[in-house]
Amino acid sequence: MRKGVVLLLSVAAIAGCTANGPLAPASNPSAVRHTPTPSASPTPTPVESPSPSASPSAPPRPVAVPAWAALQAHCVNQPAPQEAVLVLQGSSSPVLADVSNAKAPQTLCGISGGNFQPQLVTQTTISWYATQGSPSNAGTSVIAFLDLFTGTSTVVANWSGGSFMDGLHAWSPDRGFLAYVVSDPSAVTLHLLSGGGDRVVATMGAVPGRGFNPNEDDSYLAFSPDGAYFALVQTLTGSGDQLQVRRTIDGSLAFSLSRATMATWSSTGSRLYYRAPSASTVQAWDSAAGVSQAIAQVTWIRPRADAGDDNLAYTVRDSSGTPHVWLYGHGGRGGGQVPQVRSSPAWLNSTTFFEVEEAACSPSCGVGPAWQPDGKTFTYDIASQAETSSRIGAVYGAWPRPGQT
Repeated sequence: MRKGVVLLLSVAAIAGCTANGPLAPASNPSAVRHTPTPSASPTPTPVESPSPSASPSAPPRPVAVPAWAALQAHCVNQPAPQEAVLVLQGSSSPVLADVSNAKAPQTLCGISGGNFQPQLVTQTTISWYATQGSPSNAGTSVIAFLDLFTGTSTVVANWSGGSFMDGLHAWSPDRGFLAYVVSDPSAVTLHLLSGGGDRVVATMGAVPGRGFNPNEDDSYLAFSPDGAYFALVQTLTGSGDQLQVRRTIDGSLAFSLSRATMATWSSTGSRLYYRAPSASTVQAWDSAAGVSQAIAQVTWIRPRADAGDDNLAYTVRDSSGTPHVWLYGHGGRGGGQVPQVRSSPAWLNSTTFFEVEEAACSPSCGVGPAWQPDGKTFTYDIASQAETSSRIGAVYGAWPRPGQT
């Protein structure tokens, strides 16, 4: 058994669920809202271990989520086979929704509390980042975990941070490992948390004060679908390699580049796509085959893979700044440009993604490109090659993720 499975078992024990989360709520899902009991802020110092150690005999005691960092949930329906954490148009609070039919998402749970962006860890649980720090003054930061259907929550990691990229985090497909970023005014560090402890696996320079180019700057942290590797690709730190692929078992470096951006793992295996800043060629690193050219003549923006069907969706802006969504399917054997002026695709299920309409904003664009979102959103079904007007305003994450199918 991998040492990191202890983290999964610890969180599962805290949440009172199986490895994949409970298959049904522990009580009537229409019961009153569950509110975790807050406690004082946890000590902002992660426990570090240079190498995995023996599994503890019992899960650690849960650490209560402080009130300033807490989220609560009120569930009215059972878990669903395909889910997403969404913000619906006209609302500021996220919901857990059944997106089996992405054209008509059905709310399963309302999520309330602070202004955080939760991600789905399992079918029934979420995690999120909260901080009392800022780019100029470090403060307590936490990654918290909540079982939406039982209301049980805990702090998974805590430290002193609050600068740019602080709290960026990702779970391995089996939830046995958590990778996360700590950023304060002095440095940026990449951590790998498992049952063997919390290890710093990379240290980079602090994020300097400068502008942000949405077409070139990005930060991406994710595990490969097979769980063997995790990648941090970012353009923001003052020093350090912008692309790092590391082995999950011990955090050791498998591949790196000094400059890279706009990355995503494939739907299966351990194949990472990326490009160099301002470049129009997409490269791919594969754990078995090494580096190869994947797509020529495309300066893609924030590509994302679906959960198992080998499709990538991404934005491309032409010379005038007009955005279009493109599909790269089945290793280049399918795909093409999606009609209309659209951007920011996010997968809701294996056949449907969310996309945003943009319109020309000149001369009142402010900071950003000459085309910007106009408030209208759509879902696009790749099977029927048709889009439908949507009431979804934003997508924070979907379940299952690549590697969980």
